[in-house]
Amino acid sequence: MDRRALSVAAVIVVSIALVTGFALAVGGDDEREPEPRSSPSTSDPSSPTLLPPNVRSVEADNLSVQVVGDERRLRFAGTLANLGPGPLLLHPGGRGECAAGEHSAVQVLHEDGNGDGRFQQSVDPEAERRATGCMLRHPDHDHWHFDAMAAYSLRRAGSDEVLVSRDKVSFCLRDNERLPDQPVVVRREYFGDCSRKSRQGISPGWVDIYTADLSGQWLRLPPNLGSQVVCLDLEADPHGLLTETDEADNATSVAIRITGTTVRKVDSQACRVDVR
Repeated sequence: MDRRALSVAAVIVVSIALVTGFALAVGGDDEREPEPRSSPSTSDPSSPTLLPPNVRSVEADNLSVQVVGDERRLRFAGTLANLGPGPLLLHPGGRGECAAGEHSAVQVLHEDGNGDGRFQQSVDPEAERRATGCMLRHPDHDHWHFDAMAAYSLRRAGSDEVLVSRDKVSFCLRDNERLPDQPVVVRREYFGDCSRKSRQGISPGWVDIYTADLSGQWLRLPPNLGSQVVCLDLEADPHGLLTETDEADNATSVAIRITGTTVRKVDSQACRVDVR
């Protein structure tokens, strides 16, 4: 199946339709969550209609080349947008099957209590909790991250061959900015600073931005790269751990040309993302 490269403009258009009338007001911090309940069968007519998130990577921005010793690094901001009808909401759980020093992540999904297709805490109760991957303590940021939240890679334009990649980028999920032109009911961030105990996530119509200066926001440039057009691919939830409304629209790509320590975006259809 082919997937299109996302632009910020497309993100905004879709998000307006999905988050109209949204009002998010979830409770406070919990230290650890009980084991997730079993999910109801999708064939059961009594199963609730859920309000999942839809997380997408937004086109990389704030690109630059950093020189470290003999190595050139492409730095960039990575942004995750939630365009689904419900929040992306994760709680820390027990250790589960995660490695020592980590704990499991529990995704919370809400039922569409009044059938309006958008999340409202007062009428949309919690319906399911699903174990979904692991959380780890990020040594540089000193808080917990959801592991494998994004993947970054670089390839030559018109080719599927990956030159360099980072396939398990961890994020502390939070609301950084509201997408432009959102209804005024989405007034402020709900998911704020992360800590060892806090739940984390992204509200509908909001984005989580990892700025280019943060650790992990770079790819090593091959020494023989040259100045031809290359594609910087970003993908949210690359291992399909999260429950979303659409699992096939998580990636985006941007065409760039790098000359020495200069990087600029260019227009190239060869960087369209053909997605599995």
